[in-house]
Amino acid sequence: MRRLLTFFGLLAALALAGTTAASAHVIASTGYATVTQDGSQVNFQLSLEYAVLARAVDLGEPATDDGQRAKALDAAKPALETYLHDRVIVSLDGAACEPELATTSVGSRASTPYAELGLTYACAGDQGTFRLQYKVFGDNEAVADDHTNLVEYHFGDDSGRTVFDRSHHDFTVGDSTVASSSLQFGRMGVEHILLGLDHVLFVVALILGAQSLKNLLQVTSMFTVAHSVTLVTTLLGGITVPAIVVEPLIALSIAFVAVENLLGSTRHRLPVVFGFGLLHGLGFAGSLRITDQVSPELLVSLLSFNVGIETGQALLLLAVFPLVLLIRRSRLSVPVVRSATGVVAAFGTFWFVERFFLA
Repeated sequence: MRRLLTFFGLLAALALAGTTAASAHVIASTGYATVTQDGSQVNFQLSLEYAVLARAVDLGEPATDDGQRAKALDAAKPALETYLHDRVIVSLDGAACEPELATTSVGSRASTPYAELGLTYACAGDQGTFRLQYKVFGDNEAVADDHTNLVEYHFGDDSGRTVFDRSHHDFTVGDSTVASSSLQFGRMGVEHILLGLDHVLFVVALILGAQSLKNLLQVTSMFTVAHSVTLVTTLLGGITVPAIVVEPLIALSIAFVAVENLLGSTRHRLPVVFGFGLLHGLGFAGSLRITDQVSPELLVSLLSFNVGIETGQALLLLAVFPLVLLIRRSRLSVPVVRSATGVVAAFGTFWFVERFFLA
């Protein structure tokens, strides 16, 4: 009985989390920044998703093309400058540099409109310790479920990359090493799979359909290979698919695998998982890509991010699969497992409808 209660507790947690995400689904937002020192001036080129920025700052009537978006950004310059003043801070030896929103324009990444904001910071000098603080689209603003900004920086002889997210708002130039950067991207990979409920439920659907540990390792290995292929392909610029296409298909993959489990039709599971793994890899890649230029540093970031994803997936398997094995030894194995599978299928179907027809 205790085992059944444990499993039902896990199922309830998944259902509660799924209800929250389904009732107010906002695709996680990824921003980009290039920060460069030019003497006593720091140039901060910030790229933010236009739609998310429009929810945080009043940009007027909804824009339908880049011309309207560009005019809206230009008209909202004072409001944007006020919004960013306390959210994007550059300081030198503890003294805040004076910010100015110098330019606004519109760009595009994977067919998604982006606001390109050119900030300049006048600092008291050009020698000392530079510090960056970033708190755009914070949790209290409720404009995005999750926001990550991928930063490339160049300060004198110090160059590298860092990540700002909900748990990392502060960076001191000179503190970063290859090891610390790798750990940061690895942590981002772990968080991306464990905090992304659609990826979690896809893996849960695979676990519920696995008949043995060997079978589970086969399908999860196929999933790993597939999303790794997509990450590399996207990195090299060979494929670009907009999120408006990827997100509904990821939801459909959850429902499809869960329904296959219910029908007992898992004979072709490996090629199915490979195909859907490619889709999930596109979702992962959207959170990693920093530049179109391939470099050794970017390859290290890619590897660290991918290792983080696999670590998060392994943690998920270790948490869920033993519970499923325990349940399968009980008399209520069939109804409990089928009920759990039905819940996963329902959420996948709901998200597909929401993202494809209601987005």
